[in-house]
Amino acid sequence: MQGLRVNTNIDSLIIQRALGLHTREVNQSTERLSTGLRINRPSDDSGGYVYGVKLDSQIRGASAAQRNINDGISALDSSDTALDTVVSSMQRIRELVVEALGGTPSSAELDAGQTEINQLVTKISDLRSSAKYNGKNLLDGTFNIDVQTGSNDGDKYALDMRSGVWGGVDVNVSSSASAIGTLGYQTTKRLDRISISTTVPPINGGTATGVVSGAGGDLDNLDQMIQNLSTMQSSVSVKRNRLSSDYNFLTDSKFNFEKAKSNVMDADIARESSRLTVNQVLQQSAVSLLAQANSSPQLALSLIP
Repeated sequence: MQGLRVNTNIDSLIIQRALGLHTREVNQSTERLSTGLRINRPSDDSGGYVYGVKLDSQIRGASAAQRNINDGISALDSSDTALDTVVSSMQRIRELVVEALGGTPSSAELDAGQTEINQLVTKISDLRSSAKYNGKNLLDGTFNIDVQTGSNDGDKYALDMRSGVWGGVDVNVSSSASAIGTLGYQTTKRLDRISISTTVPPINGGTATGVVSGAGGDLDNLDQMIQNLSTMQSSVSVKRNRLSSDYNFLTDSKFNFEKAKSNVMDADIARESSRLTVNQVLQQSAVSLLAQANSSPQLALSLIP
């Protein structure tokens, strides 16, 4: 049995210990409710904290990878737009050649047609050097970047459009008079020479096929050029579809990561509200009991004569 003591109030010490515990619980629930987080510091749950940081890295990496993919898609869209312009110019050149082969155009009409062809060839030549994305040429057969498409090492996609690689974009054009032939304005006009090459190499290397270089202006060669250009556009579209698929996969993955992080890091508001209420009641009860316990030693005075 516990006697009546004055120097050491055991009841008060017990209640103080309980009061401290309930106060810590109240403070913790208040912090969780105010931040919305179950884990605010490593001491709350060391294992959960480490796992949450790892999941946060995956989420941030997925978001950055999505931005990378969007940049890659933008580069491909720019390539496709430039190729559209080249194809449109080639179609117009073919149309002018067909008109010239009709046999009835006058010299003035041939001169006008030849002048337009010269301008179109120059336009394609300028586009080959000016079509760029973030400073990188798109149509000169040198574009080659690795797009980081995920949060981890190895999550890369080679966006390779170099010449010599299957589906590579390589539109070679020379607009100088010597390369084109006698195509200068107010010279002897000819519609049978234009110097444009569009190269689509075969799969797995080897000798390039479908190459039209320094081609004659006959319709077969022009058709081959247009076909090669359309093949390039198809290759660009395939690469774009691949990147779009990677983006959609990242969207789903990031959702799963965020869900897992929420399960680990976020506070259950309903549970914490209930826990706060319980501990506030116990805290107030402990305060009331502590006041009574602190007055107990005064009973000893009644025993002193």
